[in-house]
Amino acid sequence: MRTESAEIQSILGLDVSRDTVTLCDGRRHTVTVANEADALRAALLPYQGTATLAVCEATGGHEDTLLGVLLELAIPAHRADPAKVKAYIKSFGKRAKNDPIDARWLSRYGRDRAATLPRWQPVDPTQQKLELLVARRLDLVAMRVQEQNRLKAPRSRLIADNIRDHLAELERHIEALNAEIDTLIGESRDLALRAEQLRSVPGVGPVLAPLLLAVIPELGTLNRRQVASLAGVAPHPKDSGKANWHRSTTGGRRQIRPALFIAALTACRGDNPLATAYKALLKAAKPKRVALTAIMRKIITIANARVRDALPHQNEIMPINA
Repeated sequence: MRTESAEIQSILGLDVSRDTVTLCDGRRHTVTVANEADALRAALLPYQGTATLAVCEATGGHEDTLLGVLLELAIPAHRADPAKVKAYIKSFGKRAKNDPIDARWLSRYGRDRAATLPRWQPVDPTQQKLELLVARRLDLVAMRVQEQNRLKAPRSRLIADNIRDHLAELERHIEALNAEIDTLIGESRDLALRAEQLRSVPGVGPVLAPLLLAVIPELGTLNRRQVASLAGVAPHPKDSGKANWHRSTTGGRRQIRPALFIAALTACRGDNPLATAYKALLKAAKPKRVALTAIMRKIITIANARVRDALPHQNEIMPINA
C-alpha cells in the first residue's frame, strides 16, 4: 500500500530501540511506549485511517514488531537507512541525540522527503529465510578464514588441534547451510527459476547464485545501470571543471563485489564469450584489474537480463506442482 505524498497530512517519526519506541507526530510532544504489539497498537490506533506516513529506522530487527502493527492498522510506513538519516541530521549541524530528539528528526526527515520515500512492504517468508541463511553462511565463511589464518600463525602450534577441531565444526555447519539453502530454493518455484537462470551465466556457481537471490532480490526488475550500481561495479565520474579524474567503482551492497570477483576469475579461465571479452580488453592494453571489473559488470548485467526475460514465462517453464 502506498499513500501519495499529496494525500499525506502528517508524518509520524518512530525511534526504535530494543525495549521501547518513541513516537513524534511532528510537534514537540513525544511519547514513549514499550516495543510490544499491544502497547504499539494502542499508541498507533488514533492514526488508523488518517493520512499519516510512519517513518522508522532499520535497527537489525527490533523494528519488526512495529512494522507488523503498522501493516495491521494499514498505516503506510518507510523504513529509513540509518546512514541517510544521520547524514540528513548532520547537514543541519546538530549533534544532540536521545530518543525523543531522534523521533523528531525522523518526523522531519519524512516531511521533507515524503514524495521520494519508498513505502515498506512485508518480505516474503521464503525470501526472508533465504536472506538469513545466506547471511549466516557468510558469517561462518568469514570465521573459517579467520581460523585458517590463526592456524598458520607461528605461535598457534600449541593450540593447533583446537583450531582444527573448530575448522571441522565450521565446515559441517557450512555444508548443512548449503544443503538447507538448496532445499529452500528447490521448494520455491520462483527461486528455482531465478537460480536456474543465474547458473546459466558463466562464472555463476552454487555459492554466488543464492547470494544474488538473497542480497539483490530486485534482479530482473532493474535496468543495467541500476543493477551495476547495486552490485558496486558501476564506474562513477569524479570530474570538476577541466579536471577529469579516474572513475572508480564504489558503493553497492558490500557482499556482492568479492563474490563477483571470484566469478569473473572463473569465467575468464573458461571457454565462453566473457573469456573472449576479457582477452580483448587485455589486448587493448587495459590493466587486468580494469578488465576484471568490466567482466564483473557484464556478469551482473547478464544475470539481471536473463532473470528479467525468464520471469514473464515462468508458468510455461515451470508448471505448478500438485
